[in-house]
Amino acid sequence: MSNNITDTRTAQLQPQNTELAKLIQPSYTSASFEAIRAALVAMRTLEVRRYKSGGHSAVTVLDANTLENSIDGLLIFMWDRDNIMQCLAELMLAENDELNAGLNVPKNNWKRGLAASITHHRKGEGRFLDVIQGRASGYPKDYFKRPHIRYNPISLSEVGDPWGHGQNDSLSFINFLLFHALKTNRVQWNDEVGQQATAFACLLHAYFWTIHVWEDQDLGAWEDKVAQHWSSIACALVSLREQYEVLFPNGALRHNKDGVDYWVRDHGVKELIEKCEAKLRELGTREFTSSDNGDVRSADLAQINPLLLAAVAGKPVLDDENTVAVLENIERELMGHLGIRRYSKDVWDGRINRYDLGPNEEAQWNHGSPQMSYIYGELFLRTGEAKYFEKQLFHFNRTLASVPQSGFIHEAWIVDVNTREWVLDANEPLAWTQSMVVMALGQMQASLKKQGL
Repeated sequence: MSNNITDTRTAQLQPQNTELAKLIQPSYTSASFEAIRAALVAMRTLEVRRYKSGGHSAVTVLDANTLENSIDGLLIFMWDRDNIMQCLAELMLAENDELNAGLNVPKNNWKRGLAASITHHRKGEGRFLDVIQGRASGYPKDYFKRPHIRYNPISLSEVGDPWGHGQNDSLSFINFLLFHALKTNRVQWNDEVGQQATAFACLLHAYFWTIHVWEDQDLGAWEDKVAQHWSSIACALVSLREQYEVLFPNGALRHNKDGVDYWVRDHGVKELIEKCEAKLRELGTREFTSSDNGDVRSADLAQINPLLLAAVAGKPVLDDENTVAVLENIERELMGHLGIRRYSKDVWDGRINRYDLGPNEEAQWNHGSPQMSYIYGELFLRTGEAKYFEKQLFHFNRTLASVPQSGFIHEAWIVDVNTREWVLDANEPLAWTQSMVVMALGQMQASLKKQGL
């Protein structure tokens, strides 16, 4: 690793937290890493919570102030994508006592979270059946009739207000963790999660075939654009691969609903995999090449979501070359001085659309660098190539630099409408971002141990 390059990148950081600024270094030992972890624990940066239902809010409710933040932005609700990201962080903590020290996250929290998402969709399985049986078209005008990926975190029931629920990536996140856990024997078919797995998996399989998930025009991770999203198709692909590895040696799954059998067979999953792979190779590294209004998008922060799942599984979405190309596109086109923009000309600032924004004034989100640090770390751990560790370290330090003085890491940095200065958005602490910081820490710890540091 070139210390000169790393030193330069560290010098360019703009740390927002005075305590962490003292701890950020161009390289780390186990002792200096532990100082950072302990500081983040003390500042409550990593504190994530769940309700008795197993649900959680998009903004982690720690006290009255964060409750107010979550209600104002409707972020008291639960999103499946955010939930499974928290599950992944909780799973890491459950299996790493050193990382969990001082946090004391219960070892079964990740499984409770997964069960909550599946329970919600079992309660609302009529949404799957409406599309499968043709009562809802699946077209944009019917997105409210698709399975609801945003809902009440306490009751796990649907919320009545209209929302863009056409998000295949969210459903794929659930499917991924379910079958990844089954594949690795973290979940058994006869436990709380496994008992519900068959019905969910069978209906999701029929649903994916009905909507043609490999070419479906959904709303994507940002809920704002009708298009064939690379990120959504890639999430489906990665989840289907985990499903196939479980089904291939064990045969098929069947769920009977109202006298109708819904099957998942390994050859059906394999065919979906092949169709998704073909579409992704057609798209290359672009998020989408066409949309409802003719827009195209060459780079999108949502593309790191399937790369994250693929890194957890230990196999790239397509290949390492494609993974690196997607990451480098995002770094080149979207990376700002504090965070990473979702996409070019994004007007959302976490609460409202901002049509006053000029070039490079789009909100800079904070989950991107920790997520990318994890992904580069997996590349390093799997290949041993130092260039990937260098990028892991670069994004790890950017992660630390983005933590505000309060320690409560928020959704994004935004431009103040009056002063034009960069300020915190109101959504803090954001569970999604907190979870990605946990995962970046765990991956850095693993990389340091690999090198004997």
